[in-house]
Amino acid sequence: MAGKLSKTLKYKHIRKAGDEIIKYIDDRRQGTVTSLKTRWQKFNDAINGGLEWGSIITIAGMSGSGKSSIANELETSLFDHNSDTFSVLSFNFEMLAMKQVGRKLSGKLELTSTQLYSGVDSLKDLDFQRAKYIIEDTIDSYDIYYVDIPGTVEQIYNTIKKFHTTEKKKKGDGYGSVIFLDHTLLTKGATGAQEREILSRLYKMFMLIKKELRLTVIILSQLNRGIESPERMSNPLVHYPMKKDIFGSDAVFHGSDVVMISHKPYMLHLQSYGPSHLPVTNPLENEQAMIYWHIIKNREGEAGVVLSMLDNLKHSKIDEYNPTGNIKFEV
Repeated sequence: MAGKLSKTLKYKHIRKAGDEIIKYIDDRRQGTVTSLKTRWQKFNDAINGGLEWGSIITIAGMSGSGKSSIANELETSLFDHNSDTFSVLSFNFEMLAMKQVGRKLSGKLELTSTQLYSGVDSLKDLDFQRAKYIIEDTIDSYDIYYVDIPGTVEQIYNTIKKFHTTEKKKKGDGYGSVIFLDHTLLTKGATGAQEREILSRLYKMFMLIKKELRLTVIILSQLNRGIESPERMSNPLVHYPMKKDIFGSDAVFHGSDVVMISHKPYMLHLQSYGPSHLPVTNPLENEQAMIYWHIIKNREGEAGVVLSMLDNLKHSKIDEYNPTGNIKFEV
């Protein structure tokens, strides 16, 4: 190459990298470095103790399968279960910020959205006062910021950098940002033939920025309609979500450290689910649907694990079922 080289990439000797990994392992042993815990213990256990800093977690699912409720609960439960210094920046292009907070109220009050929003006849004065108290006393303590206007990949990148820099100045060294994106196909420009290209650019951007800044990224993604095909519906051996069911699966798998699909077979009117004929409703309470979390990629752990959960979506919540028992499906 003619002329002087303007910039080079940094390189590191294997011994230095070895010293770093030994320190990291020891810090984990001593508890000075920890993963971000969630309120679901068996989910924590399945992904090496919780959400790792510097990781990208993709949660995919059909509409109504609970993926937005997972993100909604994660946003607050991370603060409830961790002492790390961090803030949350949530890009939700599907729902206004106030409605996202409404979901959190629904979960904490154990009232449905209908009860909260239907007016004079449905919400008691006492519940309204409880709602105000939760906003002022509890939700106000969560350091969560919302972006509810769709943006381009470049706008998302610039917003994250500005947010992280601003918050780190306020909170000092050791600060990290937790980024949520709901969902990929609502990124500005992701229409028609450009959807896959935008998806690929989005994941490449997150792969780069997680190395620049101390971040954990949770991305929500859609499934295609393959799992609803008559051939899959009628054959329990193949009726469960797979990699090929995720829209833009190659980009998603390449860019993610963990990929999980949330699936609610009750929505498809099945009598049992998968090759093991798992229950579609809670065996102890038949009116309550089961939700299964399929961890189909886990860069630092075991893939193919299926976690049994309980549908409490009317209160914007998902609860654990049989916390000690996991199931294995083919990935």
